[in-house]
Amino acid sequence: MQNIITLDVLSAVSEKEFSLDELVIATKTLFEQDGMAGVIGLILKLLDEKICMEMVSGKRSSPSPCCASPHYLYLDQRERQFRTSAGTVHIRWRRLECACCGATMIPLRDFLGLTPYQSKTAELEKVVAEVVSEQSYRRSSSHLDLIGQIPVPKSTAHRWIATSDCDTLDEQSSPLELLFADGTGYKRRPDEAANVTNRGELRIALGVDKRGRIVPLGAYSGASWEQIAATLQGKRTGDEPVAEMLVSDGERGLCDALGKLCRSQQRCHWHTVHDLDYVLWEDDVGKPERAGLQHDLAAIIGIELPEEDMERIHEEDKETLLKARQHADGQLRRLIQTFLNKGYHKAADYLIRASKHLFSYVDFWLATGIVSPRVSSFIERMMRELARRLKRMAFGWSEEGAAKMARIIIKRFTSANQWEAYWKKRLRIQGNVILTIRSIKAT
Repeated sequence: MQNIITLDVLSAVSEKEFSLDELVIATKTLFEQDGMAGVIGLILKLLDEKICMEMVSGKRSSPSPCCASPHYLYLDQRERQFRTSAGTVHIRWRRLECACCGATMIPLRDFLGLTPYQSKTAELEKVVAEVVSEQSYRRSSSHLDLIGQIPVPKSTAHRWIATSDCDTLDEQSSPLELLFADGTGYKRRPDEAANVTNRGELRIALGVDKRGRIVPLGAYSGASWEQIAATLQGKRTGDEPVAEMLVSDGERGLCDALGKLCRSQQRCHWHTVHDLDYVLWEDDVGKPERAGLQHDLAAIIGIELPEEDMERIHEEDKETLLKARQHADGQLRRLIQTFLNKGYHKAADYLIRASKHLFSYVDFWLATGIVSPRVSSFIERMMRELARRLKRMAFGWSEEGAAKMARIIIKRFTSANQWEAYWKKRLRIQGNVILTIRSIKAT
């Protein structure tokens, strides 16, 4: 269906003077409040008339007939309005009645694929979801009204996000190369009757597939690492691992639960060195000595991998790397013995546990030629983004709300293509609408 729509704009400007800014603001306000929504409403009106006329005349059949031989007649018109990012669209769509069985239908609603009580467009929901994932609901509401002239109260935005499924993550069935996991606290809504404090725990799992793409696996609130491990393992068939290697900090529950899902583990070097300071402090070690021991540990575990492809590395170079790994193992054992001799038993126990997975990245490279990270900075950056939204901008989250917001954030920021693919399918963007301004002239 093709129509030529003429836009009649009255322009009244002072002949003495006015600013370019005033003209831009007045034009922007006109089209945001009346122009765009009015054009959309007019196109829908023309479409509604054409569809109903064809159905009444028998030229168009209903996609879901109400009876064996339907015959439609005009019944009435009903006013409806829809919130959109282009403003509020007002329409009066027609209802038809079947003369045979008495069933009624709204052809335009069925044509557009709208639900019976839908009052907003999915594209507006997308705008709201992207804005609230970066700032609080209160600021998002003000931002939408100030910048885009889209009045969406914060309670309405919260209800839309709570009932949306835009946080659904794609299933990942094939094995991953790397698995990252971490957790952070947030202020949740307390419940004294259920013995629930305001201390919530949000846990995140991300993966990297064999093509180097980031795969968001899940965001969980109120779930233990054992429960998360069972969820991730439940998506696999047989005994195949979830990932080749787990990269994480030294949290015991995390390493014990998720480590079973991977062939090997890599302890984050940065956390290992950083957390040694606290363990030595527990052993009553002074600050200058703690700093020196941290420096020694960083020097021992910092084995650099070759930059060339593995196929180009000579066997002698691989042997040199293997000797460097064995030498580092020996130095680490001597450092542990030094801690024991000085009575730093907590620090010694800490290094004994950490030493099991400090050089997995070297072994992984020697076995496969694939460079894996030895620090968890990748997921740490993601956790900082989550903390900014969930901890610094808001409090009193429900566990469901915190997990949903976390899934939206990791889906948007780690897998933008998955986010856009979801909305492209949801909005049914198929190139079926073409609008062109043929001319802008004065008459």
